[in-house]
Amino acid sequence: MKATSLTILIFLSINVFGQKSFPTQNSTHIFWQPEVRLTIDEYQGKPIPEIDKLMDKYGFSASASVGIWSVIDIPKKKSQRNKLFEKVYFAPAFEKTTSYYTSKDTLQIEMQNYYFDICEIWARWARKELKSYQDSTKSIGIISIFYMTVKNEMNENRIAMFKEYFKQVFIEKKDGAFIKWRSIMEKNLNETKLWATTPEDCYRLMTQLPIDDNYIMAPNVVGPLTNK
Repeated sequence: MKATSLTILIFLSINVFGQKSFPTQNSTHIFWQPEVRLTIDEYQGKPIPEIDKLMDKYGFSASASVGIWSVIDIPKKKSQRNKLFEKVYFAPAFEKTTSYYTSKDTLQIEMQNYYFDICEIWARWARKELKSYQDSTKSIGIISIFYMTVKNEMNENRIAMFKEYFKQVFIEKKDGAFIKWRSIMEKNLNETKLWATTPEDCYRLMTQLPIDDNYIMAPNVVGPLTNK
């Protein structure tokens, strides 16, 4: 019985200590994770005149600086590049030092935080899109071909959603607009959990170094395909 217990303990220890933990934030950036809830303390930047003018014009008091970081890695050895698939990473990033507030209003912070979720919605879309290309062709190199095309479309859609959210919630201030948008985004995130940003995505982009020693960052990428 003791031998069995010892074997189980060793097995559990190997599993616990063998799992690598990936940090998802540093002193300047927080990367999107499902359990992360940005607070007013993360808004550490100084006022930006251009944004202050918009705040005065439309009556809001916080500004989140967010975007989607991405990179594609390829096998280090040329002899492996026709045998191993590329690895692509997307991760929404919140920059503490350029996000700021002018009054301590928790609702305003919450409203800004949904820009972070919009980034996650489109990062998930990009992952799913590239995976569909890979699955349909079973071809090594297909991600490299479509990476910039998908990335550009991802950012176009993200910016379009940013603008529509800003228009309805901050400019027009339609009744129930924020609640409607919050519901739409939470529903989308709940339905696309399979494509969520992972700690590995965050760590790869935060460190700017490949996680797998057998890979390097792609030195060149194919430009967007104009007929997409």
